[in-house]
Amino acid sequence: MIKLAIVGVGWAGSRHVEAIRELGEKVEVACLVDNDADFLGEKASEFGIEKTYTNLSDALNDPDVDAVDICSPHHLHCEQAVVAAQAGKHVLVEKPMATTVEEATRMMDAADQNGVKLYVAESAVYTPMAQMLREIVQTGQHIGEVVSASFAGGFRAPNFAYPGRRDWLTRPNVGGTGTWTLHGIHSMAQLRYILGEVKTVYMQEFHAQSFERPDIEGTMSGILTMENGFLVSILQTCEVRLKNPLGGYEIRGDQGVIRAMADGCQIFPSDGEPFSIEYSEATLSEYALELAAFADYVAAGKEGPTDAVSERRSLSVIQAGYESAEYGGPVNLRERFGNL
Repeated sequence: MIKLAIVGVGWAGSRHVEAIRELGEKVEVACLVDNDADFLGEKASEFGIEKTYTNLSDALNDPDVDAVDICSPHHLHCEQAVVAAQAGKHVLVEKPMATTVEEATRMMDAADQNGVKLYVAESAVYTPMAQMLREIVQTGQHIGEVVSASFAGGFRAPNFAYPGRRDWLTRPNVGGTGTWTLHGIHSMAQLRYILGEVKTVYMQEFHAQSFERPDIEGTMSGILTMENGFLVSILQTCEVRLKNPLGGYEIRGDQGVIRAMADGCQIFPSDGEPFSIEYSEATLSEYALELAAFADYVAAGKEGPTDAVSERRSLSVIQAGYESAEYGGPVNLRERFGNL
């Protein structure tokens, strides 16, 4: 049983506590860590957890703590992961694992140098939709070989602000961003899991006149070239409300097309009538599954789908997207970041 210190008990940290209890094995909460003492006390009472700390260093000195679960603002992830690794603690870190590829590499180096495991809590990869689409793409079932695809994700958020303690999520001065990092990191992790690795990234940024946050990106759209050659068109936005069936994936193969959303998908075979298929019913939430994968990685070295190597690649797509939008051309990931 891995004893875990939850660092940051806002929305993500609270969801992780709930997921640990849902899982019911492999992981238990050793303590809660948050620099807001009053809020920390409230959450500890809510969850019935006795041990709390208002600073990370005290938790790292606790011999009952085997690992830390970093659910703090994005710009704190790198330094907290590095000091945790140096203290001999395994690390689970919320997405995005860092704010840059360079930071992610620092985290990975610290984990390697101190003999601990580093894993990323990226829930989008563990959904029933992602699992089914990956199998279809890899086996060619229903659609054959993929020749083209598109993804669209978004919602209408005119003010693009979060309430209360989550306010930092869209404030750049404290690690917040617009839609490309905040939501696009989920999308790119899931897209890579389903369709494979990305070779080049070509993105553009846009703001509608009605968008009230000129300091952050409202809409990012563009083209990914995948390693095996086909293209994927991308739309990630907080300016457009994409009601079903407007969002999700369209994956086009030489024997058919699949149209997939979170709640179901349709197959359009080349030589038959369209039909619908349902995703397998999940026995655990994606949050519990990511925690189980982390536990298996720590306990048995079993590599899961969102390890640090994988999610540094997801982050590289996000960073390249910003750079592409800034200079107006495509970014080759290998030329920009080396062998990730």
